[in-house]
Amino acid sequence: MIKKVVAIFLLFLLVPVACLPVANQPPTAYIDSITPTPSEVGEVVTFKGHGTDTDGSVVAYAWKSSIDGQVGTTALFTTSALSVGTHIISFEVQDNNDAWSAAVTAQIIVEEEVDDEEMEMEDAIDVVVENILPEIHEIITGDPYWCLKLDSPLPEGTVIEEDSGSTLRITLGDEMFFFYLDLAPGHYYEHDVKYILVDKDGSHEEYDAKWWPRIDGVVPEGLVQFPPDEDDVVDGNVQLAQPTGVHMSFKFPFLRLQWCEGFIVVQGLMTSEALYSDAVDTYLNGINFFNGYKNECSVVEGLVQSQAADVLDEIDDMLEAGLNPITIYIIAHGGTDSVKLGGQWFTANQFHNKMAAHPDTIFNFILGSCHSGSFINNLNTLDNVCVVVTACDPDQGATPDWDTAGGLTDFNSADSGSEWTSSLLEAMSEIVGDSTKFNAIREIAWSYGVPETCVLICQGQWGALGANPEFGLNQDLDLSHRWGGHDPCGYCSYYLTIE
Repeated sequence: MIKKVVAIFLLFLLVPVACLPVANQPPTAYIDSITPTPSEVGEVVTFKGHGTDTDGSVVAYAWKSSIDGQVGTTALFTTSALSVGTHIISFEVQDNNDAWSAAVTAQIIVEEEVDDEEMEMEDAIDVVVENILPEIHEIITGDPYWCLKLDSPLPEGTVIEEDSGSTLRITLGDEMFFFYLDLAPGHYYEHDVKYILVDKDGSHEEYDAKWWPRIDGVVPEGLVQFPPDEDDVVDGNVQLAQPTGVHMSFKFPFLRLQWCEGFIVVQGLMTSEALYSDAVDTYLNGINFFNGYKNECSVVEGLVQSQAADVLDEIDDMLEAGLNPITIYIIAHGGTDSVKLGGQWFTANQFHNKMAAHPDTIFNFILGSCHSGSFINNLNTLDNVCVVVTACDPDQGATPDWDTAGGLTDFNSADSGSEWTSSLLEAMSEIVGDSTKFNAIREIAWSYGVPETCVLICQGQWGALGANPEFGLNQDLDLSHRWGGHDPCGYCSYYLTIE
């Protein structure tokens, strides 16, 4: 019986047993890093990942971008070919049984390339010359201009103001390059200008103004120098030439003038202002002329720079001395119905009121500034104002000494000082130096009952423009008038209006 049991058991052990197959386990993917992020287009980006497989091994890798598609097939790789944008990166791994893992994702941002090189002066100049100036109306129409630069950019916080005292005030929020566009180069002053600012990205701003700038309280010397240094000029259509004239000298015969006169010669510019040297020449020419012209009882007084602000007080002094007539000769920067003397503004009305308060004194007024013609309609309402002559009409500018302009050459290029005043003094000198001509002045003065000086100034004004054949003055000495856009004008109470 025992033998049977053992046999059955042994038989059971010899019967084959069928086993169920074990299912493959898919691998798992891991993204270790994607660097750098964000990155710039074209920059090398490193991808690193790995996978695990519990019942086998990882044999393949797949990296895909939501923008660029497949980008890599290894666990570690680099690429610089990613497009600009926000990429969703998916990563999968495959095992030795061809099974792929579930995708894992990460994000990388690829930005436009940033130019690390800051804009330099030459780049800023290109922006001005190529992009800004061609759009300026006055430049398109061919008006004279020059555009000047400051050598270094202005730092954040710099304050830019108009030196005229206007309300224009600019405070820089960033470092910027400064350019000064002068649309009437070399004028005695108030005229259209622009302040141009260019930042380090090439963006720009323009501000309309009427005067040169004051930057952090200081007027940049290079912006008011005449003519400017060629290195400071980035563009322009005006010939840069230093006039070659000398101070005018005058030697007249003894004239036997009948009046004890006062002559006030005023140079209103401060040393930091544009055209200062030309104004000094103009002043010295006036001093020389009137000292040569006056008689022994007449007085010539000069006021320069800050002293120019005392002009009304000097009129009082001459009135107290009994001098009559009083001739006031001014070279200064100016605007409509205003002139800047010694850093202070004076209006046409202030001179009107001073003269009106002394009706028994005769006044002559010679003004060489921009918009000087605007003074005429204010002063010519007074019976005791005999003569007002000005460098230009109310809407024009006055110029410094010009030797050449627009292909023209100055007939009196040996002179110095502002173009109109030197022409006026030259014409007056030709009359005074010729006894026949000056006797004609005396006769006209006697006929109208006015001092000889009044007639001399009026006849000289016509003569300076070549419009006085009676005195043989037929050549226009004022080059700015010949060139155009500068029309001296005046008022003679005893005679026709000068136009």
